[in-house]
Amino acid sequence: MENESSRKLANTMRKLLFKVRSSSQAKESQSLVDTTPGCPFGVLVEERLKNVERHIQEVKGRINGLIFVLIGAVVVEVVVRLLG
Repeated sequence: MENESSRKLANTMRKLLFKVRSSSQAKESQSLVDTTPGCPFGVLVEERLKNVERHIQEVKGRINGLIFVLIGAVVVEVVVRLLG
């Protein structure tokens, strides 16, 4: 009895694993939702949004650089005051 139930459990687990793998492969091969714009205005808005995102990333990089320079200047000032 235990051997038969073990086989049933193993078969059920194999079937479940097969279903999970096949559904994940199907999702990878097909997109369920089409996210491309359907009109010229949507294309224009998407293009502008991507442009704004690029500019924001550039500004963030510049701000990070300025913060690094500011912290470096503060550290140098502290070292000069301690040693001088």
